Amino acid sequence: MIRFIFLILFTALILNSCIEPPTKPLEQIPASADNGVCILCEGLWGMDNATLSRYNLNTGMVENNIYSKANQGLKLGDLASDFVVWGNIALISVTTTHTIEKIDLKSGKSLGRIIFPNKHAPRKIAIINDSLAAVTDLHNHFISFFNPYSLHIIKDSIPVGPAPEGLAVSGQALLVVNSGYGDYLANKPKASTVSVISINSMREIGNFYVAPNPIEILINKKQNTIYISYNNLPSLKDSLGGIVQFDLTSLKETARIRTNVRSMTLTSTGDTLLFISDSTVSFIDLSRNFEQQVLIRNSKPKDIWYSLACTSDGTILVGNAKNYQISGELLIFPKGKYTLPTKRYKLGSNPNKIVLY
Repeated sequence: MIRFIFLILFTALILNSCIEPPTKPLEQIPASADNGVCILCEGLWGMDNATLSRYNLNTGMVENNIYSKANQGLKLGDLASDFVVWGNIALISVTTTHTIEKIDLKSGKSLGRIIFPNKHAPRKIAIINDSLAAVTDLHNHFISFFNPYSLHIIKDSIPVGPAPEGLAVSGQALLVVNSGYGDYLANKPKASTVSVISINSMREIGNFYVAPNPIEILINKKQNTIYISYNNLPSLKDSLGGIVQFDLTSLKETARIRTNVRSMTLTSTGDTLLFISDSTVSFIDLSRNFEQQVLIRNSKPKDIWYSLACTSDGTILVGNAKNYQISGELLIFPKGKYTLPTKRYKLGSNPNKIVLY
């Protein structure tokens, strides 16, 4: 949804939201269990209704809108894009309101924020270490490095390819996926590629081709592989996307499949790649041939499954965006019970990221 909206409205003026400094919490949010789950709901473009929910794996309870409950009078903003965890903190990028929000993971309290100039569009975040993180800028075709604790910008506007989306850390390299915004910037230099950024020098040192309109990247250290999903171009007659596997050391392609991909995740053992494909949760057994197999079929195919996670005990969690216009759901599929969800929980609009911690 967010990519569709941005593509249509790329040249339009970005709506500005009023961002107030953090204040004392109005309501104390109970500390979560160690094995908790946070669900980021991006909201609707222009509605300033991004929210954060927490699911407790021990109690089976969901609490919605925990950020606003813990921070009096504050909202996350407009179109929350990413949620990453490092120790006891979490960082949230909010694209249309040009911010990165830092929160205490257990209490939900705000610990500060970066407010970028209005032209910036922070999209995806990667935390490298205690003093260094990076964020892609979807509209301006660069990345920025910042300190995740002090929230100071270390180096801004490092050029990469057009419309950078996902990014991942591999040793002293940062891999940045340059989507090209589908057809919009498909013919620009470095579209449909990955930029290799040296973390030490903070500049691009290499680049390799993936496929048209790549979006998401995962690194599997246990298999020494990289997985990148792509959406292909809407203008093509057969506009089917897919997943490409690369060797992490050589950065050479080793396998690929063609399928529509919306979200990817790895099992804790690293031997299975799970992803949402059309109206299914599918998987690839990485110890065998690189082939797609269906694990769960959506019994309500008009509902749009939007995000995905898997616990260490094999429970599958799915963020159901429904029709992108109404409140979403968290669907729970325990291991061995993948036919229908055993639990459904109401969430905010468009749950786009599920993070286990």
